[in-house]
Amino acid sequence: MTLPLDGYSSTPREQYAWQVATQDQWRACMARYGFKNFGPPEPSLEVAVGAADSGMGRRYGLSDLEAAKKRGYHLPETPEPSRWEPAKGAEEAVFTGTGPEVAGGTYKGKKISDGGCRGEVKRQLPMPQTPIVAEAESRAFLAAKDDASVKEKIAQWSGCMKKRGFDIKSPIDDVAPLGIDIKSKTPSAREIELAVADVECKGETQLVDFWYKNEESKQKQEISKGTAALARERDSKNSVVNKAAQTYGAQG
Repeated sequence: MTLPLDGYSSTPREQYAWQVATQDQWRACMARYGFKNFGPPEPSLEVAVGAADSGMGRRYGLSDLEAAKKRGYHLPETPEPSRWEPAKGAEEAVFTGTGPEVAGGTYKGKKISDGGCRGEVKRQLPMPQTPIVAEAESRAFLAAKDDASVKEKIAQWSGCMKKRGFDIKSPIDDVAPLGIDIKSKTPSAREIELAVADVECKGETQLVDFWYKNEESKQKQEISKGTAALARERDSKNSVVNKAAQTYGAQG
């Protein structure tokens, strides 16, 4: 599913392109000061896209029947984001611009930019953020969730769930009160049963499609009210992303 404001926000692939370009420039900057093997791990496109897919796929609660049958409410396993820090001492000092090794704003006679290599690259390639879009998305989501017609559909779904033996008011409510531990290593039989009923009741009531269309309408209203500000933020974000892709060879 895609929504109208998706065209204004920063996508996982754009964030990935920015990360690749940023790290490329970190390495180039650090090499100028003699750190030839400066090595943050490559960012993972799989992690970025997997996180986005999981988020959108559960926007209105669980909606994938096959996933419900296999994993219940458990998310699919994805690689953990790599953790990395520069080496203590000179490397960290040159990277961050702070530390005794860069006293006076220089390292071995070479001037250090404000904030070190990290600060230098951040000024060249600021993170492509879209806070105005995020606020509009949040307002649209909440407006749709609280819309009387959506509430009526949610009540129909809740009634379907009750017939199957599960007392739950909304598909985005916490399932822990029903005895479900989504942090357990594997889903229980009860979790699978609940998850399957959840998705099947959504199908019977057509809740997901109805909710999605309502939110789509609310997002269009947000765009019509804030076209200029949203467009400016989108264009600013695109400028950074294009610079990352074109100048530094990252893939958008």
